[in-house]
Amino acid sequence: MTAVRRILFFVAFVVLMKAMFDDVNALILMWAPLADLPAIVREAALHVPYALIAALLLTRAEVWGRLPAMISLYPPLVIAAAALVMAHAIAATNPQLSVLAVRLVTLVLAVPIVMVLTRLVPKPGFVYEGSSFPAVRAFVALTLLLALSIGLAGPLLGLAGASSLLERIPVAYADIIIAAVIVAAFIVASGVRFRSLQPNSASTWMTLGILAWVLAQLVEPAEPLLRTYGLHKQPAVATFIAQAPAIRGGLQIAAHALLFVGCFTLLGHLLPERERIARM
Repeated sequence: MTAVRRILFFVAFVVLMKAMFDDVNALILMWAPLADLPAIVREAALHVPYALIAALLLTRAEVWGRLPAMISLYPPLVIAAAALVMAHAIAATNPQLSVLAVRLVTLVLAVPIVMVLTRLVPKPGFVYEGSSFPAVRAFVALTLLLALSIGLAGPLLGLAGASSLLERIPVAYADIIIAAVIVAAFIVASGVRFRSLQPNSASTWMTLGILAWVLAQLVEPAEPLLRTYGLHKQPAVATFIAQAPAIRGGLQIAAHALLFVGCFTLLGHLLPERERIARM
C-alpha cells in the first residue's frame, strides 16, 4: 500500500502543478515543435517537466517516506484528477463553462493535496524543536499563490453577467480578493496557525516570492514616471521601457514559482497538534 500511496500522490501532484501554471504552460508552448504536436501528445509532453520538478521537490522534502497512512485521503486525489481531465473535455461542447470548470476542479484537486501535506509524518528529530507558524506571511503567500494559479474572478463574473465590474476592478486584484477569502477560511478551519514548524526554508521562499510579485506590479506604473522625469532618453531606461511587458511577465512567473515552493515547503513541515504530540 505504501507504493500505491506514493504513486497516487505523485500523479495527482504533477497534474495539479500543470493545471496551476498556465503562465508557464503558455511559455513552453511558444516552442513551435511542441505546439505543433497532436493535442493528446502535447498535453502528455507538458506534464514531463512538472513530473521532474515534482520528483525533486518531494525528494528534497523527504515526502515519500512521510505520507500519512490514512487511506481515505487518497481516493479523492484520483477522482479530482480524473475530473480535471473531464473538465478540459467540456471545452468541446460548452466553451464558456470550460474555463470555470477547469479552475473549480483544480481548486477541488488542491484540497486533498493540501490535506495530505498538512498530515505528513514529521521528519526524524525532536518534535518539540519547532518555530512558530508565520501567520501573516503565510496568508499573503498563499493568497498570491492561489490568485496566480486559479483565477476565479473572470469566469465567475462573466458567468454572472457582471463583466462590467472588471472595468472598475482589474481581474488580477479581483482574483486576490476571492483568494484571500478562501485562504482565510482554510487557515481558520484547519487550525494550521496554531501549529509549529520543523526547521525549513519556507519563509525565505515566500518572502522572495512576495517581493518578486510586488516588483512585477511596479513595472507598469514605473514607465510614466520615467517619462515624466525625462529618464526615458537614457539607453538603459529606454531598453527597460521597451521590454517592460516581458520583464513584468518574467517577474510574475518567478513570483509564481517561488510562492509555490515556499507554500509547499511550509505545509510540508508542519508539526502535529500539541495534543497529538502528547500522545506520541
